[in-house]
Amino acid sequence: MKHGTILLIGNAHIDPVWLWQWPKGMHEVKATFRSALDRMNENPNFKFTASSSQFYAWVEECDPGMFKEIQARVAEGRWELVGGWWVEPDCNIPCGESFVRQGLYGQRYLLEKFGRKATIGYNVDSFGHHAMLPQILSKMGLREYVFMRPSDEEKALPTRAFLWQSADGSQVRAFRIFQAYNSTEDDLRTKVTSHIPLLDDECDVTMCFYGVGDHGGGPTKKSLASIARMQSEPGLPELRMAVVAEYFDRIGGLALPVIRGELQHHSRGCYSAHAAIKKANRKAEVGLLAAEHLGVMARDLVGWRCPDLEKAWKTLLFNQFHDTLAGTAIEAACEDALHALGSCQTVAQEEAHKAIQAIASQIKVDEQECIRPIQVFNPCGWARNEPVELEFIQLPPNSLLLDDQGKPVPIQDVGSATVMDGKGRLCFMADLPAMGYRTYKFLLTEKPVTFDSFSASDTHIENQYLRVDIDPENGSLSIFDK
Repeated sequence: MKHGTILLIGNAHIDPVWLWQWPKGMHEVKATFRSALDRMNENPNFKFTASSSQFYAWVEECDPGMFKEIQARVAEGRWELVGGWWVEPDCNIPCGESFVRQGLYGQRYLLEKFGRKATIGYNVDSFGHHAMLPQILSKMGLREYVFMRPSDEEKALPTRAFLWQSADGSQVRAFRIFQAYNSTEDDLRTKVTSHIPLLDDECDVTMCFYGVGDHGGGPTKKSLASIARMQSEPGLPELRMAVVAEYFDRIGGLALPVIRGELQHHSRGCYSAHAAIKKANRKAEVGLLAAEHLGVMARDLVGWRCPDLEKAWKTLLFNQFHDTLAGTAIEAACEDALHALGSCQTVAQEEAHKAIQAIASQIKVDEQECIRPIQVFNPCGWARNEPVELEFIQLPPNSLLLDDQGKPVPIQDVGSATVMDGKGRLCFMADLPAMGYRTYKFLLTEKPVTFDSFSASDTHIENQYLRVDIDPENGSLSIFDK
C-alpha cells in the first residue's frame, strides 16, 4: 500500500439558481438531502458535508421530519455543517456589510437549530475571492476556508493548503479543491488516483471531493460501491470517508506558506455581466442599511420601534448567490432576482420613510418665523456635504434659506419637471452630521431674492463672478475672476 491518506468528502454542490429557477432549486435541495440520509442508513461509514443555512431553512419549513433526521446526524458527527453563511455568494460584488450579514444570519441559524456554529468557511464555486475575506471569516469563528476557483491553471499557488492573510493580519487556513467538487455516479477510480501525486512526505493527507452536484444528487450507491472496491484494492493509499474538519485536524502541525491578497481570477465576464442585477443589488444594500440606521436614530431620539428587516436581508443575501449576482443564470432566474431585489428596495423605502416621519413629527420649529422648514437626514456613519434637490409649491420670490445656525445658504433654481402652476425645484448644498439631520428654514425677506445665473459646457462653467475652463486633454482647471 502506498503511504498517506486520501479523505473522501461526500458532498453535493447545489446551485439553487442557475440553469433553473429557485423553486426547482428548493426541490433539488430536499431530494439531495433525502438521498444523503438514505445513504447514511445503508452505509454506517458514509459521511456528508453541506453548506448554506438557507437550504436547511427550506427543509425545516417544508419537511420537518427530514429536518429532525438531519439534526440527529449532525449530532452524531456524520453530517458536517460548513460555510456558516446564508448561501454561497458571489465573493466580489457585495458590500462588506453583506458579507457580515451572510455570517450573522447563517451562523445564528445553525446555532439555534443545531446547537453549534460552523468553523469552516466554504465557497467552492464562487468566481474569485476578495482580499479581506480572511478578516471577515475569522471574526465569524470560521478558522478554515475551502474554495476551488481560481483553478490551478488560473492562479499558481505553492501548495494546496496555505494560510490566507488579509491586510489587517487576520489569517485562515485555506484549501483549494483539486479536480473539482463533483464526480459522476460511475466508477471513481480515475478521480481518486489522480489525487495520489498530492501526497508526499511533508503532507501525507489530502481531500478528494465526490458526489453528483450543481443540480444536486450527492454521493450515489454506485459511487459508494466504487469506494468499497478501491478500499480493498492493494497498492492504493488509505481511502477514508470523512468530513472536511478531519483534514484540517490532520494538518494542524504543518508550517504552511502565507498567501496575501485576492484569489483571482475566474470567468472575468461575470464581474460585469447583467448589470441590472448588480445595480439592483447595490440599491437594495444601500436602502436596507439606510432604513436600519434611520430606525436606530428614530428609536434613540423619539422612542420609535426599530424596523424588523431580517426577512428583507435574507432575500437580498439569497439573491447574492454566485450564479445570480454574477449574471450567469438563465433569464427567467434573473427576472426572479430583479423582482426579489425590488421587493427589498420597497421594504427599505417604506421603513426609512416611516422613521424619518417619526423624527420629523417631534422637531420643533417656530412657525411664526419660518414659512417652510426643511429637514435633511443623513443615514451614513460619516458627515456629508451633499447637494439636495427640493420640489416646492408657491414659494415666494423674496424667501431666503437659512441653516440651523441662522446662516444663509445659497440656492439655485433648477426648474421643475412638471407643468403644474406655481411648482418649482431648487437645489442647495447641505452640511450634514453623521447619522443625524439638520433643519433648514425658508424666511421672508424685504426684497425679492434672485438666483445668480450661470452657464456651462463640456469645457467651461461661469457665472457673473468667475469662469472655470476645463482642459479636455488632462482635466486640469483654470480659474479666472471676471
